[in-house]
Amino acid sequence: MNYQNIQLFVLIIPASLLLLGIAFIICQLILREQTFLAWVANGYILTALALAAQSLMSNQQLSHWAVITGTFYLFGIWSIAHGMALRKGSHAHPMMGVLIGLITLSLLFYFSWIAENLWLRIIILSLGMGAMQLLVAKHFLTQYPDGDMFDRALSIAYISIIIYTLVRPIVIFFFSSPDNFGELTKSNYWLLMLSASILLSLWLALVIFAITVRDIVLKLNDERYRDPLTHLLNRRGFFEEAKKLLGSHTDSYYFLLTCDIDHFKHVNDNWGHLAGDKVLQAVSKAIVKNVRKGDLVARFGGEEFVVFLRGMDIADARKIAERIREEIEQTTFNSISTRVTASFGLADIAASDDLVSAIGRADARLYNAKQNGRNQVCWNE
Repeated sequence: MNYQNIQLFVLIIPASLLLLGIAFIICQLILREQTFLAWVANGYILTALALAAQSLMSNQQLSHWAVITGTFYLFGIWSIAHGMALRKGSHAHPMMGVLIGLITLSLLFYFSWIAENLWLRIIILSLGMGAMQLLVAKHFLTQYPDGDMFDRALSIAYISIIIYTLVRPIVIFFFSSPDNFGELTKSNYWLLMLSASILLSLWLALVIFAITVRDIVLKLNDERYRDPLTHLLNRRGFFEEAKKLLGSHTDSYYFLLTCDIDHFKHVNDNWGHLAGDKVLQAVSKAIVKNVRKGDLVARFGGEEFVVFLRGMDIADARKIAERIREEIEQTTFNSISTRVTASFGLADIAASDDLVSAIGRADARLYNAKQNGRNQVCWNE
């Protein structure tokens, strides 16, 4: 295979990166909330363009275009790092990225136009790219144990890329010399670097696509199992989650707390359904604020809420119910001129198959609380 054919062959690799970048853009256009995909797409496309251009250049041309291709590489790598950070709820420190970029490009300019040295430029650019990736490395190192299988796979893939980027200049420095390369794009090093880059890039892309699909499924399930107004579990979601808890902790003791807003129809009739929605949202926040992590809170419909309390005795369950009741009673609303209160029924869950009957007992006690004057917690018959 002659040199021209080799050049055309190696263009397959940047072309593959370009197609992956386009695929990320399409995903982002479909899933508008996944903004991190746009940054990852930008990184893949810029890297692909720089690789494609360099694959067609001689050493002299590489020197003339070093700063421009270096800019593409550095901004592309930072874009991917920023996209990864966005998915973790952070960012890739733009000012530090600019500083790293300026230092790297200044050195590239010096060793291409003043003291031409291809060997040093490769080392400098690799270190600059590695420094860009290190800006977000802590998110993947510190959150690795807490993630699910997909998040851990993403951490491993990204950390592997960082290690490869940082090890590459060390290997070049200790195991090569400025005279070893000849024409860079004809060298075995170039082919090896392209092969490693495409393998790692494909690995990262596949993990990102898998995570995106997983996120879509979770979002669809969330919409299926949650109330759109309060973002609490709906009836279906509550039964699914409660059955899981009952099945996995058969030796634990649980309580069900049902809650119904007093005179809620009066609020809707006198101040409108928008005011009623605000009351429902405030009550849901009051309930969530006063339960513990791991307890379940659901809106069953209308003004009725159900709380699944884990691992406590009747005294603790009553304290939580009273805290919720007092929080609701003390909440003020600008849109209505009446006090909002709620009544509660509390019942234990005696066995793993007793969920429906426990709700029935709690509802019966809730009815007693209504009959006895409202704005109270009833826990006995």
